[in-house]
This record gives sequence, structure tokens and C-alpha cells, in this order.
Amino acid sequence: MQILFGLRAALSFGLGVLITFTQAHTYGVGSAVLAGFGILLGLSSLGYVLGVKKFQWLMPLLIIATLVGVLALVTFINQTLQEVLFLPLVALFGLSFAAFEGYLARRHRGSSPLGRDFAISAVLSLALGLVFLLAPLDEVSAVGFLGAYLAISGVFWGITAASPQPK
Repeated sequence: MQILFGLRAALSFGLGVLITFTQAHTYGVGSAVLAGFGILLGLSSLGYVLGVKKFQWLMPLLIIATLVGVLALVTFINQTLQEVLFLPLVALFGLSFAAFEGYLARRHRGSSPLGRDFAISAVLSLALGLVFLLAPLDEVSAVGFLGAYLAISGVFWGITAASPQPK
């Protein structure tokens, strides 16, 4: 499990730092980062889950990540769609991750610290989704908020991956 958390942490933090230090906070950069995050997290974690034959309960989250990544890739390729689809796509990503991580938090509450970890991550994802759904964001703010979410999420999952897990 810590390998999956470490993978998510590395991807999240790396892409969050990439956005932070990229001067052009454009929808193209945001779409490329979201595509990379979704596809890399989804497919690599999916490969790990299928290879180890454990953690099948994570499959819906990985499928959501891959689908959002593919949609973001389509948005990145078709530049006319970026302005129209980037904000709803990140809102969909945040809210769908929040919903499933909330489910996982409830599923694992009491049995292990996983419940707490997924609850915290669900709150972070929910905040991202609600900001993109409700706040009037310009291009720079939107990509900046995505980068902030990824960096904070990366640090959180890194701490989770480095923490000892009960057997």
C-alpha cells in the first residue's frame, strides 16, 4: 500500500512543483499536468494492483484518474476546448475523487489509519472541486489552484507513505 501512496505522492508533488515554477499558467499547462497526473497515476497504479492481486477496492479511483487524464489529454490536444473544458474537468476530478475517497474513508474507519488518510484527502479533493465549481476563476488562478492542490496532496501522501502502516 505504501508503494501506491508513494507513487501518488511523487506524481502529485512533482507536478505541483512543475506548475509552481512554470511561468506560463495557461490552460494548456494545466491540461497537460492533469493529463499526466491522471494517466500516469491511473495506469501505473492499475498495473501494480493487478500485478500484486491486492487492493482491488482502489480500482474505481484508478479508473476515474485514468478517464480524467484521457479527457485532459483530449483537452490539451484540442486547444479550442481548453478554455471551455478545463474548469469543469478539474471540478469533475476533484468532486469524483472526493466522493470515492470519502467512501474509502468510511469503509476503513476504525480498522486502520487508512480511514483518516482517505478522509483528509477527500476534504482536499472536495475543496478543489468546489473552488473550480463555484468560484469565478481566471486562467492563472485556476492553474495555480491546481498546482497548489497537487503540491499539498503530494506532501500529504508522502507523509502517509513514509508512516508505518499496521499489518
